[in-house]
Amino acid sequence: MHVLVTTRLTLRPPAYPDAEDIALWLSDPAVARMLGPVPHPYATADARQWIDQVRNRPRDLVHTIHRERLIGVVSIEGVGEAPRLGYWLAAPWHGRGFMTEAVRRLLVHAFADHGLPFVRSSVFADNPASLRVQTKLGFAVTGRGETWCRSRGETVPTWTTELAAEAFAAAELERRGKAAA
Repeated sequence: MHVLVTTRLTLRPPAYPDAEDIALWLSDPAVARMLGPVPHPYATADARQWIDQVRNRPRDLVHTIHRERLIGVVSIEGVGEAPRLGYWLAAPWHGRGFMTEAVRRLLVHAFADHGLPFVRSSVFADNPASLRVQTKLGFAVTGRGETWCRSRGETVPTWTTELAAEAFAAAELERRGKAAA
């Protein structure tokens, strides 16, 4: 896996020293409730187990997001089959554009360096901030369903989304054009 850099962030493969920060941030009920498979509370042992799993899936594009410290995770899993975007950001960094920046950088890498034709994702219907991240990057809503949320102990209404490489390239051209104007 590559280390990816943006203006404000470094994205790199997860490592064992990240386990404590991952456990700290995923123990926040506000973060855990927006992630289907994440248990609550989330322990350091859970984070280490997750890091082990990631290491056993070398085709997946899984990166921890760092500023002064680890602040989240962004990933595209199922590369080569049905690539799916997933991400989370620690609450103290919400609302500052960090997740859009991290996802954008990972998508550039996935489309340009791995030749992915598309990426799918989903968001809980009660998470409009996550849907905004995807919409800004060109994702289109493709349907509605329900997803089991482990931390909530219930199924949650979910929007499914998809982004084609061509749509992302077009959205990026438009964004750059607006920035230059």
